[in-house]
Amino acid sequence: MAIDNRISLHKLEVFCAVVEQGGVGRAAAHLYVSQPVVSGHIRSLEERLGVELFHRVGQRLELTDAGHIAYRWSRDTLRRGNELDRELAGLAGGTAGAVAVATSMTVGSYLLPPVLTDFALAHPGARIAAHVFDPNQIWEAVTSGLCDLAVPIAPRIPHSRGLTGQFAGHQDLVLAGAPGTVNDSISVEELARLPFVATPRSSIRRDLEDTALAELGVTDREVVIEFGHPEAIKHAVRAGLGVALLFRASVAAELATGALHEIRIAGTQPRLPVFVVWRTDKRLSPLQQTLITVIRDALSS
Repeated sequence: MAIDNRISLHKLEVFCAVVEQGGVGRAAAHLYVSQPVVSGHIRSLEERLGVELFHRVGQRLELTDAGHIAYRWSRDTLRRGNELDRELAGLAGGTAGAVAVATSMTVGSYLLPPVLTDFALAHPGARIAAHVFDPNQIWEAVTSGLCDLAVPIAPRIPHSRGLTGQFAGHQDLVLAGAPGTVNDSISVEELARLPFVATPRSSIRRDLEDTALAELGVTDREVVIEFGHPEAIKHAVRAGLGVALLFRASVAAELATGALHEIRIAGTQPRLPVFVVWRTDKRLSPLQQTLITVIRDALSS
């Protein structure tokens, strides 16, 4: 049976929502429509494709083999549709258009806002959107086409995932403490004996922190409390609960006012690179190319 070409992008959006949200009910809530509307779109899509997309296992819907193929095609079609909209909008010589940027909490909260604000002021025809993700979701946001670019703090670019990019600078990992609680400079041996405020053990941010400390020879430390947001971590450090490794951008204001003080680690300065990343097969619009240059130049300085 030939595929009926009268398949709307909206039906593909509904189908992908059912797959990604884990069911018709959750997809309906996510899309702000009723469950019968979602079910109707799925039945219509199955009729137009000539295959069954789901089969029921207990209370759960699972993709059929044909459903897996259709989902990959649907996600790719929607991704290309999103990019087409942004690329068509960005044809005006790099002065207008749209750019969606995926970033982490630190970069999105402290590094990028002034850069993107200045860029928007200089390009009034541009539509800029910055999406903050958990570190493990940033790459998927770019490969799926949800975002055009990513600006992460990361050890490397995962080229195996079809991504490429440019180095944009470094971010220091600053050892921060409450004023008067720890000397201004300590040895690695003293560092290993300090109580720490840290991100949760299951987070990628914690993995980066543990790796940086392991490179200094600190593999066993006391973590007294865990928080998932740098503002909460800084609050605990100001209260004297322990010290914390924080990216300089996230603690710059507190260091400047004296609310926290930087503790130098003798003979070393932990740091991680910042990249601007995009999909290898993506055709960047003039506006997106301009923004990449602006971000790289701003963060490198």
